[in-house]
Amino acid sequence: MSSPSPVAVLFARGILARLALWPALRIAVHNLWGGPESAEKQRWLAGVIVNQYEDHTPHTAPSTSQSQLLGTVPDAFYIEEILLQIMFDEFEVTLEDNSAYDVARDVVRLWEDVCGGRDTLVKEWEGQAERIKGNVPRVEEGTRSGSDSEGIDDDDEEDSDDDMSVDVPRLLGHSRHRHGGQPEVDGEGFTTVCRKGRR
Repeated sequence: MSSPSPVAVLFARGILARLALWPALRIAVHNLWGGPESAEKQRWLAGVIVNQYEDHTPHTAPSTSQSQLLGTVPDAFYIEEILLQIMFDEFEVTLEDNSAYDVARDVVRLWEDVCGGRDTLVKEWEGQAERIKGNVPRVEEGTRSGSDSEGIDDDDEEDSDDDMSVDVPRLLGHSRHRHGGQPEVDGEGFTTVCRKGRR
């Protein structure tokens, strides 16, 4: 068995780092939405993505004629579908915030960089992943996830309306209250719950 090419190794490092920066996946892994093996599933997801590019990996220094022979590499839409499907199947997460597309676009950009002999993105993402390692992921309403929220440059921020809105279900009260009075509401808007007969 031959050892993987330097391009494949660099690409795999970049994928691992980029997935470590993806807020949706970080939250799913941290909360064990994929079960006790959530961290292993994150690494497996990285392997699935790397495998999509395996047949296109140059085994020597890239050249223009060689890159033409490699065929069609997976595009961002294809990678996004893989990410969405795995997040749903393995973590029971349905994403509607376009963060999977942001990650997929970064994967394609990473592939182009490593095939061009550049490791800038890999080093940048590994540095960012190291800085947030061990931090508890947070969910913030109204922020974008993916590359934009992690400080990775993106040109089309202004024409996006991916705000994550959360619909809080309204609690239904009983139509009749004991003691015939109105419920007690404190200064923060919470209803005070009293035991029977202690109003």
